[in-house]
Amino acid sequence: MISKFSQAPIITINNIQDYEGKQVTLKGIVTEHHKTKFGSQIIKITDDNTSVEIFLEGFIDIEYGDIIKATGEVQNYKDTWELIVNDARQLEILKKWQNISLPLWQLAENPMKYLNINVNVTGYIESVSNAYFLLVDVEQKHTLIISYIISKNITLYPGQKICASGKFIFDEKNFRYMLDICEESHGITLPKRE
Repeated sequence: MISKFSQAPIITINNIQDYEGKQVTLKGIVTEHHKTKFGSQIIKITDDNTSVEIFLEGFIDIEYGDIIKATGEVQNYKDTWELIVNDARQLEILKKWQNISLPLWQLAENPMKYLNINVNVTGYIESVSNAYFLLVDVEQKHTLIISYIISKNITLYPGQKICASGKFIFDEKNFRYMLDICEESHGITLPKRE
């Protein structure tokens, strides 16, 4: 099993159809995941706007936005390409989403790449309201709306530099992208002094 893991070529998701029945290694950002009623796990990953599902016989503790690497066999299931991973040891978390900070310009250039996944951003507060604030980059070229629940632990004010972690979503009602601080693992922190 270890020899298959080390010998499997690393491919991009958009080339997966060329490797049917073969062992390959894929890297990508987790965009969806759920446990099946049989104890397996379905994980959807993306790289450069191309997605694929990984069927993992086992379970690994991952979150939306984690960067993972998986080695398994390429199969076509119901006209959809997927990677079958027989052992959780063949799936590796390369980077937890909490350890990746994205510049606002990167979200602006390719919002679909990060849609519905957890991200971290750093910037300066432009304005604050009861339910959201505007975060702007240092060049004041890109602005992101961040929705949050008021916390007693932190006071926000214009000009303040902060780090925000949340789910990057599309607000259909107001037709805009935003960062939603909605889960326990999300939050607002003050950056360490340099």
